[in-house]
Amino acid sequence: MAKTFNPFDAEQAHNSWPLLADLRKQSAVVEIGDDMAYVTRHAECRQLVRDTDGFSSAQGFKAPGVLVPVEDRTLGELDPPNHTLVRRAMVTALTPRSVKAAEPYMSSMAKTLLDALPGDGEADLVPTFTSPLPNASTVHLLGFPEEDAPQVMAWAKDLIESGFPATHRNQDGVFGFAEGFPAFADYIDARIDERRSQPRDDVTTKLLELEVEGQRLTPRQLRAMVRNLVTGGLTTTSQLLGNLLYELFTVPGLEDRLRTDKEALPTAIEESLRLAPPIMFIPRGCVRDTEVDGTVLHAGQRVVIGTACANRDGAVFENGDEFDVDRANASDHLTFGYGLHFCPGAPLARTVARIGIIAFLERFPRETIRLTDGFVYENVPAFFETGPARLTVEVTR
Repeated sequence: MAKTFNPFDAEQAHNSWPLLADLRKQSAVVEIGDDMAYVTRHAECRQLVRDTDGFSSAQGFKAPGVLVPVEDRTLGELDPPNHTLVRRAMVTALTPRSVKAAEPYMSSMAKTLLDALPGDGEADLVPTFTSPLPNASTVHLLGFPEEDAPQVMAWAKDLIESGFPATHRNQDGVFGFAEGFPAFADYIDARIDERRSQPRDDVTTKLLELEVEGQRLTPRQLRAMVRNLVTGGLTTTSQLLGNLLYELFTVPGLEDRLRTDKEALPTAIEESLRLAPPIMFIPRGCVRDTEVDGTVLHAGQRVVIGTACANRDGAVFENGDEFDVDRANASDHLTFGYGLHFCPGAPLARTVARIGIIAFLERFPRETIRLTDGFVYENVPAFFETGPARLTVEVTR
């Protein structure tokens, strides 16, 4: 058995890159302790993500023994047929057309946030830009009042950093979203109730009204899905934007390339998603004994599909530990999942990142902004995320 490794422990997870490389060389499937198996390679990770019959999403990122009522589960914690209903509702509500229609708002918000930064001196781009831009974009799409965005972001940040993703409890040990975070839950319920009497052309109304095979989402499902969108915007998208800005500052030649070649930005976004994935892994529960590359995963075993590890698999990505803005297959990463479990919020995340970087490059000419002297990258505290906890910069005229 390999060295014991717990990906649900933030300190271990955030310092795991050398270990993951060793595990990937060792085998496609590695026992890591506590009856958990870690899947390390691209082909096998993709195979298991697609196998919704053999591997269950029910436990999600929850710690062993934590069981969440079905109606309170987010999309990533559901199996078919419940997953099918909810995913269709999410995909239909969060259409490319609705994201496209929101682009002018996102662009305006990005410029407003950047214009608020000091013209001279230090600033932290995480609380001033990389977190509020995705959050405001999600709030806008949901149809919530724009002035509520800071409070919504504060609630979501508190939930994510409380340990709730693993325990389904708040910091005081209270179980359940509505019970542990009543102000956040009540706010979502109130916005949903408003749409029942005053429907609008927004994502909340679409989620409320949509029928899939004659069924609508229940009130608790609606609450869970809206929460999922809010927290997803604050995690996946803000980490993507934060990681890409960090790479802009630190990858030699990247800033110049993006300033002179607009066509390079989409690939840079995919390469950032591959190399610094906002979500490190996809947990599953093995439902039936399954052989994977000579290793038998047994029913009842916790299986960690190591998408971050697979994203650097040399069999798929040459020089996989390096950022390559010309990488032809950068989009083959597994950061947003694969198959039935491909993230419906992926187009939104990519759009916010693209608009954010364009606005940033327009706002700050060459050599007017840089990381502060001695800057050290520190990961956000959530165990399953990759992203900067802060991005302190020096702005000069």
